[in-house]
Amino acid sequence: MIYADLHIHIGQSLDGRAVKITAAKSLTLPNIIETAQEVKGLSLIGVIDVQSPGVRRDFQFLLAEGILHPLSGGGYASGKLTIIPGTEIELKEGSGSAHFLAFFPAIEHLERYAKNLSPYVKNLQLSSQKAYLAVSDWLEIVHENAGVWLPAHAFTPHKGIYGNCCSRLAEVLPEMPKALEIGLSADRVMALSVSELEGVQLFSNSDAHSLPNIAREYNALSLRDNSFAGLHELLAGASGEIIHNYGLPPKIGKYHRTYCLVCEQVVEGEPPQLTCPHCGSNHVVMGVLDRLNVIADRTAPEDSRYQYQVPLRQLPGIGPKTYSRLLAAFGTEMAILHDVAEQDLAKVSGDKAAHWIMKARSGQLEFSAGGGGVFGHIRLPCRIAAPLMNENLVHTITMAGEGRSYFLGAASPYIRRTTTTRCIADCCSFGKHAG
Repeated sequence: MIYADLHIHIGQSLDGRAVKITAAKSLTLPNIIETAQEVKGLSLIGVIDVQSPGVRRDFQFLLAEGILHPLSGGGYASGKLTIIPGTEIELKEGSGSAHFLAFFPAIEHLERYAKNLSPYVKNLQLSSQKAYLAVSDWLEIVHENAGVWLPAHAFTPHKGIYGNCCSRLAEVLPEMPKALEIGLSADRVMALSVSELEGVQLFSNSDAHSLPNIAREYNALSLRDNSFAGLHELLAGASGEIIHNYGLPPKIGKYHRTYCLVCEQVVEGEPPQLTCPHCGSNHVVMGVLDRLNVIADRTAPEDSRYQYQVPLRQLPGIGPKTYSRLLAAFGTEMAILHDVAEQDLAKVSGDKAAHWIMKARSGQLEFSAGGGGVFGHIRLPCRIAAPLMNENLVHTITMAGEGRSYFLGAASPYIRRTTTTRCIADCCSFGKHAG
């Protein structure tokens, strides 16, 4: 099994120059390699931003130091990890602009790509730059340099091709992509409600802007060879397959539902919500679910390959000390999330943390919707030991792990605040409930 995250940004090159302005400075090439392999347990990563001269120099330095080794099938190896160099670009198409990813066999191909692209981009050192050329011309540059390409975070309202540019790729692109990145607020079934994506390889990637967010979404792949050639064959349909996508449930994604910019709240209700039902404004950011309800042309076929998963560090009960103990005992996040038995987890982390990990593994977490750039929340059912509050209630915990809890009891018409009762099921990561 090859665990792959093909969209990881560089925060700055080793010379101290910024690459992805919005990314953490700690997101350097050596740190990415170490985190992806030693902490996350990935087998294959796509490092975006290698069009940057500083990042290409970083590759050359790690090659000279023997940290990286070129692979015969393209890409580079560091230990058991394969690194595919890539880039992200912004291009105008249809009614807006969208981001696209491209991957290449080696940095020499990226050097030629960057040279070809330089007349159309203001600053190649920086990530995700807007290029002033047609998509067809960009694709010609990619193909001339042995690259493969795909639309990035395709359904998001900001720089997603479906979310911002068009309702059909065939109407705006000179050729259909072999693959597409779904994005954080959608899943396979949602994507496949657009019939033209039948047969297109659908990836889930982190789009990481910090080291902890590497592998917040990722893929389990079967490849003939863990290299650029193996990835190329998968996209071409010659060999290999995407066995599973692992990602945040769409509902928790920060662009899942429409968001009113006037009321500053997520718009609930049956999709599509195109205006705010509270103030009547059409000044909204359309959610991914709402957008797909507009452009879908069929009922999506069943597809069980997308498995909902919350990153280990974002589960309630997994604080820094518990997280460190788990890694020390079991090696990597992939092992903890997929393989370690509950009783073994409990011996190291305690019953509560093990319980949450198993809930995440089995897909039993519940969520409130995100929208407008704000992530949704984990919601877990629990029971509390209070005489007037003994019905099934809802315990809401933010993704950041803050203990803000609301209890709506069937026996009481109002929200009750309590600071003394404990959860009977002991499922909460907090000793006391507080409203």
